[in-house]
Amino acid sequence: MPLRRLGLLVLASLSLALLLNACVEETVTGPQAKELDSPSLLGATTGSRNYIHVFANPGRYPYHCEYHTTTTTPEAGAVVVVDGGADSAFVSIFQGAYHPSSVAIKPDGQVRWQNFDVGVHHTVTSDYP
Repeated sequence: MPLRRLGLLVLASLSLALLLNACVEETVTGPQAKELDSPSLLGATTGSRNYIHVFANPGRYPYHCEYHTTTTTPEAGAVVVVDGGADSAFVSIFQGAYHPSSVAIKPDGQVRWQNFDVGVHHTVTSDYP
């Protein structure tokens, strides 16, 4: 009996080691965090919530509202980070849309979103990491 238990223990230890190795590998090669991932922004006529994000690298960053973007209601926008872009940009959220829907800023520039839809929550969420 002791030999059989030892064999099961070795087998269990090997299985655990393989499982841990797979988890570590998935963590390293898994998806990256989203560039834009705002909290829920509640709209109000005064004191509505803002979301500010600094973009370090050039590229195009499409985004949408986690709550309202569907195939029939495409509430979406994009930030383009390019040399020669503005230092900063402001995007309002009103009547279920981002205004303007696209802005261009320079690397290390910032964008501020503010929700003006009274009593409605919106987000600013990357389409992909």
